[in-house]
Amino acid sequence: MSREINRLDTVDRKQTAEPTVETGTSESVEWRDISVDTDRATETATQSSSVADRIQVLTGEPLTIETGDITATLVGVAQVRIDDLVYAHQRNGIVSSTRTCALFDVENTSNAPIHWMSRQTKFIGSDGYTYRQANLSLDPSRLGAGCFSRQVEVEPGCRARIITPVEQLPPRVDVKKVVHTISPRGRLGNQRLAFSL
Repeated sequence: MSREINRLDTVDRKQTAEPTVETGTSESVEWRDISVDTDRATETATQSSSVADRIQVLTGEPLTIETGDITATLVGVAQVRIDDLVYAHQRNGIVSSTRTCALFDVENTSNAPIHWMSRQTKFIGSDGYTYRQANLSLDPSRLGAGCFSRQVEVEPGCRARIITPVEQLPPRVDVKKVVHTISPRGRLGNQRLAFSL
């Protein structure tokens, strides 16, 4: 049985939240405002070779949520060229060479492994609709060391970087909110991490 508490805390983007962990509940923390000078960022991003660098340059300040089990940082959500990141057999089937992608840095601060799965990430568009991860397989060899695209088990005291491409969004729709749900192993309930852009 799962109960859900929708407790949304509004905080300054330079602060971090420390939600209390309650057994059998889902938690959420809401963040606001990411701003960046897009002309300067686009020029710098095209010079960066790593997809992580491209996303970081395009999005400005990262947003961090800390709980007793995990420190999750949404490095950013940006339009990224993905035709060089997918496996060769998928390149012909890509409708657009760019896709909105979210980049997370995750640190396990608990005593047990945490399983981060991209399918547990939801994207809320500016049109109010919910979108899921794209049905694309990114080639890990093209993402860089320590970067994963689908799922990763993060050992206690360790970190991982996860990139999640979003399904094709309709024209003029942007991601306004990113929500990820984790289920810490050996504990009841879920933790809901919500990042508002």
